[in-house]
Amino acid sequence: MNAATTVRTLERPKTIADFIHEDIRRPEHRYLGTPLVRLITSGKLPKAALKDFALMRWSFQAHAEPKMMLSHAAYMRGEDVHHLLENTYDEIMRPEDEGEHPGLWVRFAKNLGATDEELDDAARNPIAEVIGFSRTIAYYCRRSAAEGLGTWYADEAQLPESHGASALALRKFYQLDDDTIEYFLEHVRADMEHTDASSGLLEIYVRSGMEIAQARRAGAATLWAWREMHEGILRALRRKFDF
Repeated sequence: MNAATTVRTLERPKTIADFIHEDIRRPEHRYLGTPLVRLITSGKLPKAALKDFALMRWSFQAHAEPKMMLSHAAYMRGEDVHHLLENTYDEIMRPEDEGEHPGLWVRFAKNLGATDEELDDAARNPIAEVIGFSRTIAYYCRRSAAEGLGTWYADEAQLPESHGASALALRKFYQLDDDTIEYFLEHVRADMEHTDASSGLLEIYVRSGMEIAQARRAGAATLWAWREMHEGILRALRRKFDF
């Protein structure tokens, strides 16, 4: 056995998480490469447009439901469901004084000048691209464990990076304080924890070639839907603020 053969035999087989991270690195899947995120992280989004961004994006949080996060529990066993319950608690079920995510986004929007009436109207009348992201996640979570886990892993693996960069930019370029941007700061912590836990579940429930293909397809569709949500918001902002 030569040295090259020895090195190859020591290399671990690719995991489903490895495959998803390969997909995430594709330029068309990068959250940080989304034009709206680039505008925010470079400080080039007009400050007047931030409130409207918060209002349009709010409808995703307003329509976040357990079915988006728990439907694939039907395909899982025992303690494996615990992670899904923890994730759901983090996302939408925490008490208001413990950093529940919808409440943190409402704080972000209100500190930018949004009113309760504007938030209610945005929730009642979401733009198609925003509600489409919620429904994409729910669709794949209802189909199988592989697809539900793949869709959430692909999304949450990128959020610490994109939300962390957004938080720094909102502080640096828009002079927003940490209380206002806590939604973004909280997601850096929470989604790192969620991704670590999800990687173990992927190894259990995504094993066959078919399951790997299903998980990657769900992940890719979710990444597209997240980017399209922000593209839709940007199109609406450009129409209103002419930039």
